[in-house]
Amino acid sequence: MSLKLKKLEDVAEVIVGQIMTRVSTDNETDKGIKNVKVLVPKSISGGVIVKEDLGEANLSKEIDNDKYTKAGDVVIKLSTPYDAAYVTEEFEEIAIPSFCATIRVKDNDVNAKYLSAFLNSSYVRELLISKVIGSARPMIKITDLRAIEIPDINKNDMEDIGKAFFLSGMKKVTLQEMIKNETKLMDNIVLKSIKGGMMNE
Repeated sequence: MSLKLKKLEDVAEVIVGQIMTRVSTDNETDKGIKNVKVLVPKSISGGVIVKEDLGEANLSKEIDNDKYTKAGDVVIKLSTPYDAAYVTEEFEEIAIPSFCATIRVKDNDVNAKYLSAFLNSSYVRELLISKVIGSARPMIKITDLRAIEIPDINKNDMEDIGKAFFLSGMKKVTLQEMIKNETKLMDNIVLKSIKGGMMNE
């Protein structure tokens, strides 16, 4: 029996992000109307949003509510490597720039965490890469994103896979942080030994 497929646009809204240069100011004397957190490419990694890598922007004008993250969203980078991340309550109200799209599930039978796992799969990445081969700008079109077909699998399986993938992403972020701290610690030890050796000369 063949697996039933659903197009992404049939199960979710796919909304392109805001062109931030149109609504933000870099002028130091103009503080704008408010300061907001912004998704940047490196803040979407391994299925999760990395808090320490978020950017900031001073808005010169308001942007639409649908250009901010909401809990339960999936955000995806429209340029390589096309990482996607599930949005938790901690990361609500973050401005979504134009290099990203928001995927807002509207079908109760589709699990958003599973959707994040599916979009991060090598299968989808290769599919997206095939869409931009030969293009001067390897940005995925929203129409191509909306046309992606998702396997209509058992709801419980979706939840289990989505939960496992999200927890795996959280573990990877923790491990990366541990690696950074370990590297910094060892570098400080080496630098201290160099300075000590120079003082003893």
